[in-house]
Order: sequence, then structure tokens, then C-alpha cells
Amino acid sequence: MNIEDIVELKRFIAVAHHVPGRIRLKLDPAVRHHPKAKALAALAEKGNGAFRARINVLARSLVLEYDPARLDPARVEDFFTNKDPDRTADMARELSASFGLTPQS
Repeated sequence: MNIEDIVELKRFIAVAHHVPGRIRLKLDPAVRHHPKAKALAALAEKGNGAFRARINVLARSLVLEYDPARLDPARVEDFFTNKDPDRTADMARELSASFGLTPQS
């Protein structure tokens, strides 16, 4: 998975709950029909020192657990909530290395 996959899928994602180190994202059911939806499942299979992910298909949620010492909680939430595509792209490049994702395919 690359960071652009997450940026593309972001329109299907809403922040449900966030505390430093753990953010729970609600997934719009329409995401199932998007060609890159499998990337979310792949994200849950991947983990590294920066984050762990788990997906709950029935609850339509994705939980990302991350190290708040490595990733600023405010930046993590801002990435998922801001609507400015240029800002999202800048943040995607910044966060990609921390999340262990490639910046592009």
C-alpha cells in the first residue's frame, strides 16, 4: 500500500474517536466498491514500529495504533479530517516515512 491509496480512500473515512496513540476510523460502506479497498485490508496486515492496524469489517472501522512520540497526534488527526487536497498531499509525503508506506506506487 502506498500513501496515495490512503489519500484516495480518505473520502470514505471519518474519525470516530482519537486519543494520542490510537485513532478509530469509520468506513463508509461504499468503500467496498472502490478498486483500492483491498489496500485497507492490506494495511491491517502490515505493522511496524510506527503503527499497528486492525480492521473490523462488521463494525466498518479501522483502528490505527501509533507511537505518539514518533507521530504527532494532532497531525495524524488533521491528515484524516482536513479537506484541502494540497495540504493532504504535503502531509502524506511527511507521514509516509513514519507510517512505513511508500509515497507512491
